[in-house]
Amino acid sequence: MSQQNGGVKRATLAGWLVCALGAIFYSYEYLLRVEPSVMSNELMSYYGIGYEGFGLLVGFYYTAYTPMQLLVGMITDLYGPRRVLTTAVAFCALGSYMFAMPHTYFSPNTYFYIACTGRFMVGFGSAFAFVGVLKLAVIWLPANRFALFSGLATALGMVGAMIGDTEIMHLSQTIGWLDTILYSASFGVMLIPVLWLLVRDKHDDLCPKRNPRPTFQDVFSGLAAIAKNPQIWISGSIALCFYCSLAVFGETWGVQFLVTTYGLSQKSAAHINAAVFAGWLVGAPLMGLISDQLRNRKLPIIAGAILSLCTLIIFLYYPNLSPNQLLTMLFLYGVFCSAEVICFSLGRENAPDQYSASAIAFINMLTMVSGMVLQPLVGILISWSQHNIYIENILSNLHINNFQFALFILPLGTVIILLLTMKLRETHAKPFKEA
Repeated sequence: MSQQNGGVKRATLAGWLVCALGAIFYSYEYLLRVEPSVMSNELMSYYGIGYEGFGLLVGFYYTAYTPMQLLVGMITDLYGPRRVLTTAVAFCALGSYMFAMPHTYFSPNTYFYIACTGRFMVGFGSAFAFVGVLKLAVIWLPANRFALFSGLATALGMVGAMIGDTEIMHLSQTIGWLDTILYSASFGVMLIPVLWLLVRDKHDDLCPKRNPRPTFQDVFSGLAAIAKNPQIWISGSIALCFYCSLAVFGETWGVQFLVTTYGLSQKSAAHINAAVFAGWLVGAPLMGLISDQLRNRKLPIIAGAILSLCTLIIFLYYPNLSPNQLLTMLFLYGVFCSAEVICFSLGRENAPDQYSASAIAFINMLTMVSGMVLQPLVGILISWSQHNIYIENILSNLHINNFQFALFILPLGTVIILLLTMKLRETHAKPFKEA
């Protein structure tokens, strides 16, 4: 009996370590995701583009990331996370090199399109990160630790985002934006052999019991069933609205909003903007733990929506906050929006384990619509309001600037969450059972 318990403990420890390695890739991927936001002025100046063009460049990441979620879950279910994650990080590194290297050989006009292609490749590789990590959790960890690990993995992603907002900003100002991107690409190259050698699809002797890998036909049928499940659509839509706090604000427009609305320097704005990621860092594992302990998914989601709406209204439309007050509001905004991680538990609890990656990926696909559609939309709304005299006059009379006008989609999203939870079925943290 003691040998059996010892084997279980070793397997559990090995499982957490394997999952942690996958989460490191997710953290790296997130750093690449936010990298352009702290170089926005340099990139717009170099390419000769405005807010609309910058939104387009950044949005190419999600042009690959979002639709790939339809295939990511199937590929991960079929081939296992080890091969998938290793290949994915290679795409991320290559895409980063493409974003930087053509600078030396091509004209700026040509380089813009090559850079867009590089961002597309980074998005393609990144598409596998979060789903692959959660697939590792499904394989290695107990079911009652899934929401907690989802939060911890998300928290590690926020570490990458915070490094992107602060250290990448400092590095780009010290050595230049071009060399900074090359350094971040080099880290991805070093990560490739680490994932290949240390991540396992549970083939080792510690955990010999293993469900058979599904066939392509099985996974495709499972994806079709998932796509017909209204609870998956509701969970993904809720996750989308919560994730706007990162995709729209934290990753892309937050720094420019703070510079324009609060008159902060680019460096100060980047440090304060990082508070959103810090809030997710603290809140994601906390929300997952609370939801697991309460065995309740809806209550934390409702609370997160209401409280995030309150903080949004304060820092968006009452821009008289001191830097410390602003830092606090953005931190709390991140904490409350991190209830998004619970939606992935809902996905798992509404699908069989063998199709868990497909369910998670489907929710993640809906979530990332926030980046593919809403990131460029905000840029379009900013440019449109700047050139529309009628709207500009209304904004001036209401003492609202163009950023506040365009970012109205954020509080609107929290209202949509509250409406969607009325149709959300409570799973009480119980695994999926066939009818």
